[in-house]
Amino acid sequence: MRIQVTLTPPESKRLIAKAVAKLDAVQKAWKKGIILVGASTTCAFVLEELTKRKITRGYGCGITIPRGTCIMWEMLNSIRQRGYAKTWTLEKGKLHEDLPVDEVLKRMGAGDVFIKGANAIDPWGNAGIFLGSPIGGTVGRVIGSAMAKGITIVIPVGLEKMIPTPISRAAIEAGSRRMDYSMGMPVGLLPLSGTVIDEVKAFQVLTRAEAIPIGAGGVDGAEGAVTLVIKGPDSKVRKSLQLANSVKGTRQPATQPPECRDCRYPGCSLGGTATR
Repeated sequence: MRIQVTLTPPESKRLIAKAVAKLDAVQKAWKKGIILVGASTTCAFVLEELTKRKITRGYGCGITIPRGTCIMWEMLNSIRQRGYAKTWTLEKGKLHEDLPVDEVLKRMGAGDVFIKGANAIDPWGNAGIFLGSPIGGTVGRVIGSAMAKGITIVIPVGLEKMIPTPISRAAIEAGSRRMDYSMGMPVGLLPLSGTVIDEVKAFQVLTRAEAIPIGAGGVDGAEGAVTLVIKGPDSKVRKSLQLANSVKGTRQPATQPPECRDCRYPGCSLGGTATR
């Protein structure tokens, strides 16, 4: 059996979140360990799938809006005060908001999970995340410890963020202090190593059907959408269709970027000071 489906970015995020929540490593950490969830609009949907708590506002950090790269208002003060954004900790299924990251990391080990969305994915399945903080933000604090301890890193990212440049090359070209001008806050790009979950992987995890992207983009609200062919045994494809229909109509939680006059982020050519 073969079908064609189209998912908008919020619909993809819901689909991907469902798959992340079903991963064996996540399920084990949910029951017996610690799951550290970083700020990201995709991770907001992951939190909802894990906690069954309705999302009422965005949980993102670095965002891209029409005026350029930006940051959500609720995260700006956190970064200014501590150097990293708000996080969420699930310890044996119990949710704790904004515990100090260093304290959580001390308790984490092999068998625990760190979930962080990405800003880019390349055709080879490599992911990268923007770094706005000069000291690396949440990922800068977490990634070394996670890699050293063998913590499972899960990276939910939609195909709308596909770039044609290898992540390794893109990371070399980026850097907040290297820009002479930036539409929005200038950023670096950190390659991430971990389990990348996109729409293709999500269908594989949830239904065992094969999904093949055949197109991307759209208009009238479908900007950033991905169109996929899903094929396989009838039962798996029908399950995939049911799943795709279940996420249709998903909308992005509200995001609130700061006004440039209030933000004054260093290096931002829209409201901050020049990088050089």
